[in-house]
Amino acid sequence: MSCLNISYISNILLPKFKKAGWIVFCALLSLFSVFFTPSIVIAASNNIVILSSGKAQVYTEITETLKEIFDQLCVDNRPNCINHKLFLLTYDENEHSLVIPANTKLVITLGLKAGEVIKKMNTGLPTLHALIPKASADEITASSTNNQTTIYLDQPPSRQLQLARLIYKEPHIGLLLGQNTLTFENDYLPAAVKQEIAISYRKVASEEMVGPQLKELLDESNILLALPDPTVFNRRTIFNILLSSYHNKVPVIGFSAAYVKAGALVAVYSTPDDIAKHIADFATQYLSTGATTLPNPEYPKYFSVLVNRSVARSLNISLPEEQELIQLMRSESKQ
Repeated sequence: MSCLNISYISNILLPKFKKAGWIVFCALLSLFSVFFTPSIVIAASNNIVILSSGKAQVYTEITETLKEIFDQLCVDNRPNCINHKLFLLTYDENEHSLVIPANTKLVITLGLKAGEVIKKMNTGLPTLHALIPKASADEITASSTNNQTTIYLDQPPSRQLQLARLIYKEPHIGLLLGQNTLTFENDYLPAAVKQEIAISYRKVASEEMVGPQLKELLDESNILLALPDPTVFNRRTIFNILLSSYHNKVPVIGFSAAYVKAGALVAVYSTPDDIAKHIADFATQYLSTGATTLPNPEYPKYFSVLVNRSVARSLNISLPEEQELIQLMRSESKQ
């Protein structure tokens, strides 16, 4: 962790220290952090800490959007305005000290590394994890009581099945379950029964088994639903999965825009703005009500849809525009 990797405090950019002074400050701060974990150095009214797993663009987009949302809430003194100071921290595997400001009311982690770091610190602070797949998030929060929760990276099964129903009136979903998604049958099967949608699945023990299991699955199903599991869907396998599905005229529902660009028919996913809005909703609700416990983990509230029109034409599938698809899915979820 670079010494005090904080970009903004209460909407004011931190002043730049002279080099010598900054080095002395960092040395003293690092020494202090050796004896106290987490280190408490700054007092404030309502501190919100956002810890990112790195410097990827997605983390920057989310933190910048969150800052804008929090600022806007207080422009007109709205009821849900939070009297806060926002601290933006970045995980660095080459550093070993992390300074958590005093009077921190909520910690928000972005990505798996940040979640793991906060878990190891065992701060006892209310923590919201985001940008983490359900399987990994459940492991991080398994031993916590009621002071950690998650906004999953995954889309809810019901939403994905709603999208499948908009592709075919009688969809038959195919699932390849890898090491990280073995238990997902417990989530998808009940959702499929509720929507009266057929599901076939295969459990993939190793990457070498992806091909044979995929062949069996494509013979049984008319839609392949991709799940975020690196055992099954990775750089080495994705081309063959998409090509085999295309040759068998089985459309693929992906979990990111990248999958649509690579050849999936459609994807439902949450953009950085979608995730930031959900985090902001959570933080304002939690901090403005004075709640003492965190809610249960949630799937993303906001989502986007992207269609590969070239693939749709090749498969002779007609789909509405993306915004209409979103409206149809939202309408069905309310029924």
